[in-house]
Amino acid sequence: MRPRPPTRVARHPLAEAALRGLSLAPGIVPLGMLFGATAVGAGISAPGATLLSAIVFAGAAQFASVAIFAGGAGALAGVALVAIINARYFLLSAAALDLARRAGATRTERILVALGVVDESYALQAAWAKTALPPAIALFFVSFFFWLLWVGGTIAGALLGARLPDLAPYGLDYALPGIAVGLLGIFADTRPRLLAGLGALAVAGALAFAGLGTLAVLVVPPLFAFALGRWAPPAR
Repeated sequence: MRPRPPTRVARHPLAEAALRGLSLAPGIVPLGMLFGATAVGAGISAPGATLLSAIVFAGAAQFASVAIFAGGAGALAGVALVAIINARYFLLSAAALDLARRAGATRTERILVALGVVDESYALQAAWAKTALPPAIALFFVSFFFWLLWVGGTIAGALLGARLPDLAPYGLDYALPGIAVGLLGIFADTRPRLLAGLGALAVAGALAFAGLGTLAVLVVPPLFAFALGRWAPPAR
């Protein structure tokens, strides 16, 4: 009589959420450290840099706001820039809310899921939901563990920034675009989505080579992708 193969024990949803959220640690922690060091170097205090990461929780917008601050612009300009760059979160939050509703989330859980969503956490949540819809609280904890990585990296960079070696040769400034390109591999599961993503990347590259600023490079490509989705012919 052949022995039965061992039965796979399913992980607890919160343990699975932790593993999924922590899976991006190799990329997001060094990037958080780079932000912390950059913010302190621009004249922002270590507590201020940490608070910025804890509240804003958006890598591209935070780097852009530090650049604005270092250039001598006022707080209003920084807030406006962050609001424009993060406008895409209205759509991401709506998509995350849909996942939460399908998971039977309470009102409080839906609010937590919507507030915690960023590009990377939604990609992890959506990929998880394709195999098995997790509990709503587990969806939130994916974002929560990702938030811990970002804030923890910021604290380390802010406190150790002066003692860290020059990070430029390691190409960490390309980590954020690299993560975004990696997300394309998760979301581009159909031909129209792949074409929209590649088109947005092409537009971003063209704008960058043209020497346009951060605002144009970060805002125009998503608008281009949204337009493709809006006016594309319906699938038959």
